[in-house]
Formats: sequence, C-alpha cells, structure tokens
Amino acid sequence: MATWYHRATWALLKAFYTPALSRELGVELSGRAALPKQPFLLVSNHSHALDPYVLGAFSPRPIRYMANLAGVHPVKAALAGLIGAYGRRKGTEDLGALQKTIRLAAGGDAIGIFPEGDRSWDGACVPIRAGIGRLARKLGLPLVIARQAGNYLSMPRWAKSPRRGRWSVEFIEYGADEVAAMSDALLEAIVVRALERNDIKDSLREGRYFAGRNVAEGVERLLWRCPACGGADSIVGRGDEIRCDSCGARWGLDANLRVRPLGHLRAGAADGIADLKDWNDWQVASIPSILEGKSGGQAFESMGVVLSEISAGIRRRIGRGRLALRENELRFESPEGSLAFEAAYVRGFIDNFNACCEFGAEGLRWRLEFGGKNASKWAYALALRAARGASGGEGEAA
Repeated sequence: MATWYHRATWALLKAFYTPALSRELGVELSGRAALPKQPFLLVSNHSHALDPYVLGAFSPRPIRYMANLAGVHPVKAALAGLIGAYGRRKGTEDLGALQKTIRLAAGGDAIGIFPEGDRSWDGACVPIRAGIGRLARKLGLPLVIARQAGNYLSMPRWAKSPRRGRWSVEFIEYGADEVAAMSDALLEAIVVRALERNDIKDSLREGRYFAGRNVAEGVERLLWRCPACGGADSIVGRGDEIRCDSCGARWGLDANLRVRPLGHLRAGAADGIADLKDWNDWQVASIPSILEGKSGGQAFESMGVVLSEISAGIRRRIGRGRLALRENELRFESPEGSLAFEAAYVRGFIDNFNACCEFGAEGLRWRLEFGGKNASKWAYALALRAARGASGGEGEAA
C-alpha cells in the first residue's frame, strides 16, 4: 500500500497543485468523472512531462508511476518517492522495475505506466513496447486506458515554452474479470488502438487550436534537415520563425505547428510540408539514402559531441569530437580518443530531457551530449539500423 508520506503528498497535490495545473493547461474530462476506487492499472499515451500529474488529478487514490529517473536532477530523483514514482531504465529492458511493479500491485497499489516508453518527438504515438497485455493479465487488476489529446501541443518535447489550448482526457475501463478473459495479444491490440494518435494532424481535424509565443524556440532539437537546400544541421528556431542558416530559407510557425514559407523559396522546395509532422516524416525518410551514400556525399554526422563511458554508475569522459554513422558503423573521433561501434548492435538510444543522450553497446552504457543541438535524428537513425540488423539487413524501421 502507499506509504503515509506518499498519501500525504498526493493529498496536498490534489488539493493545491493539480486544480491550478489543470486550469492552466486547459484540461477537460471526456466521459467518466473519476478513476476506480480500488487498485487498477492505468496506461496512457505520453507526450507531456506533466502527464502523471494531470492523470492523477482524476484518481481517488495515489498512483505509483513507473518512470525514467536516470536523466532527472539528483535532488528531484531523490524526492521521486514522495509522488509515487519508481525508476525504470529507459531504452532497455529492466527486470527489476517489472518485478517491483508486480510487488506493488500485489500490495494494493494502483500502477501507472506509459507503454510507449518515451515521449513523442512529433506528436504521433511512439510504437508501444511489446508485453503490456501480458503484464495487465499478470497484475490481475482492472485496466484503465487514458486517451489524452492536446497534451503534445501544450508543450512539445523539443519546445522551450508552453502553449495554451484544449487538453482532453478520456478514460476507458475494463474490469479485472474482463482482462482475465482476454488473451495477451488481444489486450495489447486494444491498448495500441486506443492510444493511437497524431496530435498535430488530429487536433486540426478536431478544431483543437492552440496559442503561444516564441513557438519555434527549440525546434532545432526536432528538425535537422532543410527542405529548401537539403542541408543538414542548419535549422534554428527564433521567436515564431524557423530558419536555415545555410541557404537563408525561412518559415513561419504557429502554435498548432503549421508551417508557411516566408520570403521566396525556389519552386518545389518544401512541397507537401504543411506542418512539423510532415517535415519530420520527410527528413526521417531521407535517412536511408544518406546512410547508403546516395545523397550527394552528405554525411550523417554531428560535430562538437561529448562522449562518455558509463560503468557501474561512474561516468568517464572520452572526449569532444565528431559523431558519424555510415553503413553499419557508428564512429566517434576526437583528439582525446576514438571509438567505433557496430551500428546494428547499438541499442536503447534515449534522450533525457533535452540534456543528454545514452545508448548501449559493447556491454556498457554510453552518454552523448550534443550541447543543445539536434539529437532526435540519432534516435531515428539508430533505431533504423537496429531494426535492419535484427532482420538480417533487409527490413525497414518500424
């Protein structure tokens, strides 16, 4: 059961913090008014750092959330227990976190899980990790699926400032007996279908409009390739404007993340790109041609990257230099030292709160610091290489 201090913190948050937070974020409930009074398993799509607080505002009992604490400030991580969070290693399997989940549920706690495993970069649901159906059946609790809409646009993962609009939450409940009567595969399919969403495209279709200032600030964390000149790592966001520092092309951006050309663009430049989802889809689709050397000699690289090795919780800096991916090799080169990894076996690349990234290779964890520059392209490219490696080199990334 929840500890006394967790219950006390939960009561204080519900009384003073979450009502003000919900008003500030424009949160509205669609359908049922509250979550069950008995223990339950809550699963939800995940696009906003404050998702746990928003969802918890509707619960009559404390929820224990499985959360990534590795990239959290040490003080905040130490206090995570006050709000019921317990650690899970993001980007890799964590048997210890799974076992703790089972123990907490058996002890009478409500459990909260975001089965995507990470927040969305572009507002589309991240592919859900396999196993959520099996876990739901093993816990033997009622299953509550929370469908959130507008949470990505309220504060995109890459953004530096919040926006105001309509954030809605809908709960779908299945009783414990219903869960027990379903197969693992059916439960997983139900969760996947319920949480499937593209917040940029869907919000516009739903008439869900957002407003904000300086909405392009931080967009270089998501966008890395210019559709006007094809150049890489030249995109910057300033105020409400996106600019390519290589060719000078400019676009306006609104809070619903629609883009519009500013000034003169050559014919055909940025055709088919109406919003940031289109832009990201285009640049991700260009990754294979760059890796295979079919993009006019353009290299898949980032400069000024700091690489460190993490062993037994201790970080050892390798150096600052060039990170490059070509064919099946991820290579780091710097005056202090150089390393090469077989790209197909690089696993679990994660971004921790736009501050640093980690991945697993050679039986160790490695940390990358991009200095505020783009890291999302590496998440997409390394996932592509890992998927092709797992399928013998022929498959496409999921």
